[in-house]
Amino acid sequence: MKILYINSNRFDYLQDAVFSGLVKVLGAGNVHPTNFSQSYYFDIKKYPKNLGYHKGDFFSYLKNKFSNFKYDCVIVSSTKKLPFDIYSHIAHRIPDSCPVAFLDGGDIAEIGGDLVRIGYPNLYKETIKKRPFDIIFKREMLKNTNYSSNVYPCPFAFNMDRIRSSKNISKKKYDVSFWAGETHKSRTKAFSLLKGKYDCDENGTSKGNSFRTYKKRGNFYFEELKRCKINLNLRGGGWDTLRFWEVPAVNSFMLSQKLDIVIPNEFTDGVNIAFFEYDFSNFYEKIDFYLENDAVREKIAVAGHQHLCKYHTDIARAESIIKIIKDL
Repeated sequence: MKILYINSNRFDYLQDAVFSGLVKVLGAGNVHPTNFSQSYYFDIKKYPKNLGYHKGDFFSYLKNKFSNFKYDCVIVSSTKKLPFDIYSHIAHRIPDSCPVAFLDGGDIAEIGGDLVRIGYPNLYKETIKKRPFDIIFKREMLKNTNYSSNVYPCPFAFNMDRIRSSKNISKKKYDVSFWAGETHKSRTKAFSLLKGKYDCDENGTSKGNSFRTYKKRGNFYFEELKRCKINLNLRGGGWDTLRFWEVPAVNSFMLSQKLDIVIPNEFTDGVNIAFFEYDFSNFYEKIDFYLENDAVREKIAVAGHQHLCKYHTDIARAESIIKIIKDL
């Protein structure tokens, strides 16, 4: 399968992780992005802006760019204006027999909803008038919500190549951590409940932080996640967060708010993850239990890592997407 990948030239977590997975599965010469993204071809960006990087692909990109790249499938890979403008421009040239998929990695539950959020309320509807998408892969696919039959859940995935640490961190430095910005009322409540509790004030779990102000970046960030007995996860702009996948990726334990989105091969409470209730009614109870039971906590962490490696890497997500397209 050869894929024309209509991408944004700005980082987009789902777009980038899926690109990396597709390249690993199909080969660099068979996945051609329409927009050059230096983070795909040069290892110069720090995590998480390098989720799409795959070593040694630049010459394949140049070869496809300056040749007549014949594709079997088109994927519009981001809910941003540029990919939609490009697709709108070439839609009439795409053969009817060629499937077109849309990778909707935005925070909004409605299909294409992020275009409304960023100021283009009519762009999605106007674009699909020219040619509707055959398949839609939706990150924020809400549970108990009706979507059309061609919409498939597609949450974030993790590119394991981004973890470069070789350190064996056996001693836990922190008890409970949640290093994140205050981007949803759930997080505001969590920060309030954690203030003055456990070691949160000392380890930087507090309000007033943002992505730009955090010093825990790149590989150091992964090492710090490993040093936590309990890593908390709460929704941000969307239910799906990078941290939900980062924590099991580094073989650490995660206590997460229950997610209200569809996740294929979902994690299981008490087996490979731990959940607390939406209303925080058992928040302290869960934290206290897992702080007191080291063996149980570490067993769940190991099982979570194994589950992610089997079902939720960039490769696994790409294989799922390829299968759905091939079935069509």
